[in-house]
Order: sequence, then structure tokens, then C-alpha cells
Amino acid sequence: MRDFFSSIKFKIIVGIFALVLGVVIYAAVSGGFSTVPETIITTITKPFVEMSNSISNWVEDTLDKFTNADKYKNENEELRAKLNEIYKGIIDYDALKSENEQLKEILKIKKENDDFEFSAPCNIISHNSNDVYGGFTIDRGSDDGISLYDPVMTADGLVGMVSEIGPNFAKVTTVISNEINIGIMTLESKAVGVINNDVEHANNGECLMSYIDNPENIKKGEIVKSVAGVIFPGDLLVGTVKEIYRENGLAVRVTIEPAVDVNKITDCVVITHFKGQGVVD
Repeated sequence: MRDFFSSIKFKIIVGIFALVLGVVIYAAVSGGFSTVPETIITTITKPFVEMSNSISNWVEDTLDKFTNADKYKNENEELRAKLNEIYKGIIDYDALKSENEQLKEILKIKKENDDFEFSAPCNIISHNSNDVYGGFTIDRGSDDGISLYDPVMTADGLVGMVSEIGPNFAKVTTVISNEINIGIMTLESKAVGVINNDVEHANNGECLMSYIDNPENIKKGEIVKSVAGVIFPGDLLVGTVKEIYRENGLAVRVTIEPAVDVNKITDCVVITHFKGQGVVD
């Protein structure tokens, strides 16, 4: 018996017993005997559980795509339609706001010129792409009281004149065109001349003032307005003096920056009547 207690077998048994006792004590302290086997099982099975969940989620998503594809498509189309309505409302609001502001400015011009009669606001429906002078077409015509050679303007200034007309459309020749001759005058220096455009200046979006009476006092930045005639009324803003130079060292020419960029406008009005229109002295 004494040999047994001193043998290696006895020592192994004591070691195993001590290990089991330690595990039991730890399990009791940390919350019960079930903690250890539960932890072991959880650790072993965790990768399989995660893989199973991933496969389950993939199968669920795939089945959802097939079974609810039409539903999602319809919902997407409904949401897109609602967004389009919202965007359209924003665009319509901005257009109405812009038109309202322009009408207010036109009313101010009307108060200052009680002989003026205006068309309803006109939209530009196309810019004539082959016209280097920026000509365009509006959505109103003779049915709206517009006539050939009527002046066209915005709240910012003179745009041009009606050069072709139909019942529900009109083509406009702009202030930078070589087909337009407008009597104009600088506001401060009172120099009088005529718009006499060419392709070179039109390509730069400019008007050219020629045949100038008393050009010596013209200054850059001066306001230029129309002189009353049979086609255009007086005092309409044309633009500002951009440059003054002598052509061939003789005649003075003035380039004018138009008040309205004819290549960018989207709407305008037509002056259908003013005092002196069409009257030749």
C-alpha cells in the first residue's frame, strides 16, 4: 500500500482530482455548473451558427427579391413619380416667381410710359441655332395682338423686334443683329448715334454704335437708351458703353454691352402699341 501512494499512478489520480475540483469550484463561483459545458459547446458551435445565419439571410433575401420584385418596382415608380411632382412644383414655383417679378418691373415701366401696351408674357420656345445674331422664336403671335416690327423687351431692357409672325408664334431679331437700326443716345454725354452691328461684335454679344454726333465726351460705363422712332419708343435701356475707339483713325465707334443677354433669356414681352408707333413725319 505504501508503494501505491508513492507511485506515479497515484500522483496522476491526485492531479486529475485537483483539476476537477478546481473546475467545480470555478463553476460554482462564476454562476453554476452549467457555465462550463455551455461555454465549451458555444465556442465549438459558434462558427457553424454564424454560417447558418448567413446562409439563412442570403436565402431570405434571394426569395424576397423574387417574390416581391413587382411590389418594389411599383413602390419605386410611385416614389419617382412623387419626386417628379415635387421637382416640377419647385420648377413651376421658380418660373412663376420669376414671371411675377418681371411683371412687377413691366408695370413700373407702364406707369412711366402710360401710352405703352404690352402682350402677355412670352416664352422663348427655340433659339435659332444658325443665327449668329441670337435670334429666337416666342410662343405668341398675331392671335395675341402682336404685329410685325413690334419691339420686344424684358424688365432689364430692349431685346429686339418681331421680324416674322404667325398666329401663335413670332420670330425675334435681336439688338445685336445687323438687320436692326435703332437710334440711341448716351445718357450723360448726350451723344446720339445709330446701332449699326456687324458679325465680329455680334460674336462677342456686343452692339456697335456708329454715325455718332458729338462723340468727344462719351465715357465708358455710360448708360445708353433708345431714341423715339417709328419702330422703337424712346428711353428704353439698350446697354452701357463698353469701349470707344476710332476706326481707321477717323470715325468714332462705340461698343455697347447690351442690358439683356439675348442668348440666355427665357421669356420676354412685346410692346404692341406706343405713341408714335408707325408714324412717319
